[in-house]
Amino acid sequence: MKRLFAAVFVFLLFAAPVFGQMEDMDKHMQDHMGGMMGTTENKETKGLAEEAEAAGVTVKVTYENPSDKNPVFDVAFDTHTVDLDRYRFEDITVLRDDSGKVYNATLVSSSGTGHHREANLEFKDADISRAKSVEVVVKGVAGVDERVFRFETRKKR
Repeated sequence: MKRLFAAVFVFLLFAAPVFGQMEDMDKHMQDHMGGMMGTTENKETKGLAEEAEAAGVTVKVTYENPSDKNPVFDVAFDTHTVDLDRYRFEDITVLRDDSGKVYNATLVSSSGTGHHREANLEFKDADISRAKSVEVVVKGVAGVDERVFRFETRKKR
């Protein structure tokens, strides 16, 4: 009986607080991720921004200058499970116009490390003057082949 009491005492002393910490960590992740864990749908946010979550990584893309000649996009990665340092934004992000033409990105600036990273990308040679829409395609993050973010251009012909 003393051994049973001792085992229960040790469990309550050491293991029970760990379970409470796990619940706190789960709540923190849900609060921080805006309740998006487990969803894979694109959803439009305010202004010219879109975000999508898949495979534990949220990617948010914001169209910074829709009326300018050289399109600029802010791309942000956010996760609690994947090391994002191995991804080079300029290598995994392209711009595709509605005719199917693809343009490569040039890195303007980047910030963050590990689980939270952000970059500003410019598509210098993109001629989207006749396009009704463009898509920013982010390839290969956390095992997801492509994440596609679609934006209407200002000028529609």
